[in-house]
Amino acid sequence: MAIRPESTARTKRIPRRLPPFLLDLAAGRDVQSAPIDASVVKLANEHRLTGLLWTWAREHLADVELKTELAQNDLYVQAHLVRVWRVLEESVARLAAAGIEVATIKGVTAEARWYGRRGERPCSDVDLLLSPRQLDRVAEAVRLLEPDHPWVPSVAPMAAKGRIQTVTAHLDDLEVDLHFDLLKLGIPTRQSSEVWSLTRPYLLPGGGSVRVLDDTTALVHLLVHLNKDRFQGLLGYADIARIIACGRVDWERVERFAGGEGTTVSTLRTLEVVLDELSLPWPVELARPSGPRARVWSVIWRPGIRLRGMEGRLRFRRRQDWIALLARGRMLEALGWWFRDMWPPAPVVAVRYANIPGPYLWKLFRGRFDTARTLRATLATRTAREIEPRETS
Repeated sequence: MAIRPESTARTKRIPRRLPPFLLDLAAGRDVQSAPIDASVVKLANEHRLTGLLWTWAREHLADVELKTELAQNDLYVQAHLVRVWRVLEESVARLAAAGIEVATIKGVTAEARWYGRRGERPCSDVDLLLSPRQLDRVAEAVRLLEPDHPWVPSVAPMAAKGRIQTVTAHLDDLEVDLHFDLLKLGIPTRQSSEVWSLTRPYLLPGGGSVRVLDDTTALVHLLVHLNKDRFQGLLGYADIARIIACGRVDWERVERFAGGEGTTVSTLRTLEVVLDELSLPWPVELARPSGPRARVWSVIWRPGIRLRGMEGRLRFRRRQDWIALLARGRMLEALGWWFRDMWPPAPVVAVRYANIPGPYLWKLFRGRFDTARTLRATLATRTAREIEPRETS
């Protein structure tokens, strides 16, 4: 069994209260004035809100030095997003030429659809969802994106058996994540065909098009993704607030979709956490989640692990397993997947721990041990840096 970083680094965590100003930015509220200093900028960067902060600062910030820093960062982010758009278009074009259909999820199209300008929502890579009607063409799709990808010979059977739900290719030095399952919870998404039928074409800057999720499906997907990410940063909260603000969410279908997957509790509790944190109203069409599953969820994803920024990206990484385990009517599926996940396919282990020589079991256990040790050291270094100013003050 993997050594879990969250159990190997027992450093006491100091609860962090984020400045109300950053919560207002994430919620999309208009703030006329706020005390901004280097610590606020640092927090905004950790929570990936510097783009939204710069949108505000252009009109309101008087500190020239901080304003220059934010402007320079925004130019860098915008330049990177241009690259991401280019890789998205190239990926879609390669696949379309072979008759392979994909939709883009999250990423640059999320910013274009729900944010005010380029640069407000940073993203590092491209996420594509393969049409559920073409899962038999997985290997071809991977080969088109990255011809010498090491999984090309084995990806088709791994995907067909549900052993993997995504594969990461590389194009022009950027990652392209090709998803075979939208929610990617280990257990298969039951409503994949309905999800795909509700996608619609989106015009790309270069003149081509790619399919995107409808607003309701996108909201559920982002809620699940935020839950899986341990509520690391405020940008995930900002996504939820902006989709809702567009006014096109079908709340009845949100409940029906989540119920069809058995994930009503985790989906609606995540929504509740976001709306309560941002002081936004609860949709009158929905009943707030309650019952034993909701109470268990509230213990697993308690307030102390949320909005930890970089620490959240390093810790609590196995909590996402509980989403499937808490899904109504899917316990046996979840347990089966959890057991199989303990023993990933040999091609996955060979690539993930390519630097470790030896047979499967040695690579797996040594690789997991080394990964846990590296994460533990990173957490210890980070904690020492945070504690040092308090000790010397």
